[in-house]
This record gives sequence, C-alpha cells and structure tokens, in this order.
Amino acid sequence: MILSRRVALGGEYLDELDESIVIRSVDPGVPHEATGTADRMGGWGSRLTNQHWQSLDVMVAFAIDLPKTRIAERRAVFDKVIAWANRKGWLTTNEMEGRRIYVDKIVIPGGGDMRDWMSEYTITFRALGVPFWRDRTAVEARKNKVTKGSLTIDVGGTAPGNLDISFENVSGKQINDVTFTVDGKDLILKGVNLGAGETLDFYHGTDDRVRIKAGSRNVYSLLRGANDSYVQPGTTVTVAVDATRAGNLVVKSYARWF
Repeated sequence: MILSRRVALGGEYLDELDESIVIRSVDPGVPHEATGTADRMGGWGSRLTNQHWQSLDVMVAFAIDLPKTRIAERRAVFDKVIAWANRKGWLTTNEMEGRRIYVDKIVIPGGGDMRDWMSEYTITFRALGVPFWRDRTAVEARKNKVTKGSLTIDVGGTAPGNLDISFENVSGKQINDVTFTVDGKDLILKGVNLGAGETLDFYHGTDDRVRIKAGSRNVYSLLRGANDSYVQPGTTVTVAVDATRAGNLVVKSYARWF
C-alpha cells in the first residue's frame, strides 16, 4: 500500500515492495561530528583545534502487517526488504521533500522471532562520503562567451559544501590554460589543451571527490593552487574564470542541510 511516510532507495519505494509493509517512522538523523580540543593556559577553558563531520545515519523503522500464523510469508517479506536496502544509492523520503542523501552503507536488523507479529525492524542507512542531505536540484549561474570575467551564485542550505564548474570552449580554437577562482581561491589548470567544442568539467562524484575532465580526458593531475571549491552556506560567492580563449562558464550549487 502507498503510505503517508514514504522512503525510496535508487528510485524504488519501500512501501511498494509488498502490501503488508508498514513504515512506522523515518528519522532523517544529524551528522556525527568529531572535534579536537586543547587546554588553555591559566587552569580553565579549552580551545577548539579541529572539527570534522564524519557520517549521518538515517533510521527507517517498519513492521509487517501479517499474522503470526503466516511465519513463512512474514520471513519472505522481511527478506525482500533487506534485499532492497542492502545496496548503495540515493535515498529519498517525503520527510525531506526536495532533498536526497547518498547511502554508502547500511546496518540491517535481525529478524528475530517471526511469530511476534508486533515486531518493529529498524534499518540504518549511513552516509559517509557526504554526511548531509542535499538538494536534488542545483542553483545555477551562467555567463556566456567570456575569456576573463566573473559571476555570483547564492549558496543555500545550512551545511558547508562545494561548487561544480564547467567551461565550454566556444572560441573555435584550442584553449591551453584555464583558472577558476572561487571566493578568492585559485583552481589553476595549465596545459589542459581544451579542443574547440569541448567542455572542461570540474565536478564531484557521489563520494564528494573532485573529478576534472577536458572532454573525455582526465586532467585532475594538472590541478594546482586550491584543491577544491569549498563554500559556506548562506553566502553569495563570486566565481571568476581566466582563460586563453572564450568559453561559456556554468556554476552549480547543490545546497546541503544538517
């Protein structure tokens, strides 16, 4: 049955696996943070030395609406749910409308005594690469036919993130060097040899690691200067480009949320 609480993994909905599945609760979770401190001189107080957002757990609790006399059927439904959950992918729920989170690992519950028809089972979906919920749709800013110029983009959300940047060569000739500047930090790419009609893509995978491609070629090894396009939420960021020839600059921001 289609329920008021809905959860999908990879676009496949939990409540559509079997009519007996009842989703009891969905907890979107909060990121787990590790912090380091050092004692201050004087006999009291401490100072923060570092902090790192490590993971986020989304908890989904479900029950099986079948009587205890139908043990084999209850077990079959439970196994179907575990098979559905036991994979990586994008998790969505109507509890977090318009947002999604990439699941790297799950913690599965034990089935217990299938005669206990009132049992509730909780699956933990763990995000490690990006321990935040992310907007499904990006905010985008564009500037066409620019050799040296800038634009601004609004970064939403409540958690820190980064920008995806692309630069399409529309000059008709090869572009050798491109530098992106994000909030004053330079991402320098010399010798990219971007052909006419090709696009230089600076983007992030589901694990949040930077990828850089010139057309189909991996040019990450050419990166100098800053190592990523980090931005803070609730800010307006200036992104500039300095290239040897003209191209179309596109910047995207996927807001992240605690």
